[in-house]
Amino acid sequence: MHTLKMVVAGLAGLGVFILAATLLGRRAADGARIFILPWLAASVINMVIGVYWASVPLSTEIPVLVVVFGVPAAIAWYLARWLRARSEA
Repeated sequence: MHTLKMVVAGLAGLGVFILAATLLGRRAADGARIFILPWLAASVINMVIGVYWASVPLSTEIPVLVVVFGVPAAIAWYLARWLRARSEA
């Protein structure tokens, strides 16, 4: 359940980054692209908390990290490419 909450939080964060980029006068694609690195940091911090404070084995947390980071990052990457192509057309 925590993994699903983190993925949903990542998608909400992606929306915030896109909205912030738009409000700051930049392209929405830039917000999606910039989102990926902070989301990597948040995902790694989530993994470290799981390993050290929740005592979850690292071998269990690595696949969770891949999902928690990968799903929102893949969507952000796709949106960045799609929004950039759409704005250039």
